Amino acid sequence: MNRTIRNVTLYPLTTQRRYGRPSQHIVVRLDGAGLSGWGEMSDLSHLPAMMPDLRDLECCLRVLLIGRDPIDTNGIEDLMLLNFPGSRFYGKACLVRAGISIAAHDLKARILGIPLSDLLGGARRTRIPVCYPIFRLKDRADVPGRCELVKQQLDRGFTRFRFYFGLDSDADEAFLESVFASYGGLIELVALDGSGMFTVPGFLRAYRRLCRFPFQMIESPVHRDDVDSIAEARRAIDHPISEHVESPEYGVRLIRAHAVDIFNISVTVAGGIEGMLRLFALAHSANRECVVGTTQELSLATAAQAHVGAVTPKLDYASDPVGPALYCADVVREPVRYEAGDLLVPTGLGLGVEVDFDRVQAMAAPLSAADDAITSLSRG
Repeated sequence: MNRTIRNVTLYPLTTQRRYGRPSQHIVVRLDGAGLSGWGEMSDLSHLPAMMPDLRDLECCLRVLLIGRDPIDTNGIEDLMLLNFPGSRFYGKACLVRAGISIAAHDLKARILGIPLSDLLGGARRTRIPVCYPIFRLKDRADVPGRCELVKQQLDRGFTRFRFYFGLDSDADEAFLESVFASYGGLIELVALDGSGMFTVPGFLRAYRRLCRFPFQMIESPVHRDDVDSIAEARRAIDHPISEHVESPEYGVRLIRAHAVDIFNISVTVAGGIEGMLRLFALAHSANRECVVGTTQELSLATAAQAHVGAVTPKLDYASDPVGPALYCADVVREPVRYEAGDLLVPTGLGLGVEVDFDRVQAMAAPLSAADDAITSLSRG
């Protein structure tokens, strides 16, 4: 049997969220050895406000990948990094790398007849604690709806939460007061996430108002590329700081500056499975703690993250991949499963989830960045 990659196909689609704006994705299909490997370029509805020319990207990927051995995932990852350099915070090349990486590993594991976690050395755990996102409040009018959202997720089994703060500190404070008064003994607030939107003084003003509430970490307090300011923020507060780590080079900068305690590592920001593994190895070598991050993926990329999270030596806090619980639809027959607030690591071949092509077609939609443009911005 000819084992080489025979075709590359990209499928653009849009998914509605249970709350918040819809997200756009590209599903990736690699055909070879009579099988298909599936991947995902997740949640492209982020800056920069531009989308790839899908047909041109598909043609480029066919030139690069058709005829290559799908068993050689290292060679494929190296080829992707050579042709699509760049990080999550400056472009979308890393999403291309991530989608191909996931599909290539899925195809390789299916050819070998094993789960992805076995391909990566064997699972150390079968479930990963996760936290559900509570997105930013625009003002106090959003407080009742966000409190109801916490109640709904508690009813679904989610007890850990990540709260995105910073647009309106009065609303943030009112929400936390209300939610802890109502559910304080039932919930765990894992992180306050600033998404890098603050200056150092602005972050400290917000932090001092919210630090009286019980939470475990601060995520992305200031601009992610300003390592000196992250370190300044860390010296000024009593909570550990977590940051999305995009590359080993960036991770070394954070370590040398004593800027963060926790590496937030995700398949999209790291640009693939090999990128995730390298960052986990760096974090462990530098005695930094780790979580699996997210950009809110569908089940394909969430399954990939679960397999990587299953094989890494340790995870220190509840992780973030809850996209399949956030979206109203998915592209697989059976989405990844959550139980008692944990993401269960799939056990089938490859990623352990099976694509339903009828669902892919039903969710098909052209890519557009028109709704991603920011027309006004202020930093606290």
